[in-house]
Amino acid sequence: MTESGWAPGRAAAPAICAVDGELSFGQLREAAACAAGVLLAGTADLAGGRVCFLVPPSAAYVVTLHGIFRAGGIAVPLGLMHPEPELAWILDDTRPSVVVAHPDHVARLAPLAHARGLRLLTTSELSGPAPAALPEVGPDRGALIVYTSGTTGRPKGVLSTHAILGAQIRAIVAAWELGPRDRMLNTLPLHHIHGIVNAMCAP
Repeated sequence: MTESGWAPGRAAAPAICAVDGELSFGQLREAAACAAGVLLAGTADLAGGRVCFLVPPSAAYVVTLHGIFRAGGIAVPLGLMHPEPELAWILDDTRPSVVVAHPDHVARLAPLAHARGLRLLTTSELSGPAPAALPEVGPDRGALIVYTSGTTGRPKGVLSTHAILGAQIRAIVAAWELGPRDRMLNTLPLHHIHGIVNAMCAP
């Protein structure tokens, strides 16, 4: 997840093939750095600021997620099928520093963001020149907040650090014996751990 987690020696190898394009590991790394620069908006480090994002499964989702990580933020993925009250609850609970939406979902998220005075970006705005420097993000820093399903009460946010995600990824790679020639078809929801970590980050 941090700088050391970027497929060393495999910059030209394919990282993702999605409806909105294909990216090599090198291209993904560069796109994430550019996204981080936009999210930072001239600051040195998001310093654990939460970034809620509503993005469908796509290369844009992966770039957004890794851009948040590289900017020093905590990623909070929102469910595409979440009703407005649930989206509002997560925004109020996490108090994000910025909100990101895919252009197809701006109409859903913009009123909620504006009502709370939150900075709103679209995924198409997360491009531009890569910054000269990005923050050093240590393994003990927060990386991801995923919300429970809320079957017995209000959904609760569960924080994972970069160290936790790294341990999960290494365990999955070892248990599933993932190698450079393997490919993963990811059809799982990308606001839950299995879809994010097992089926996306581990490969």
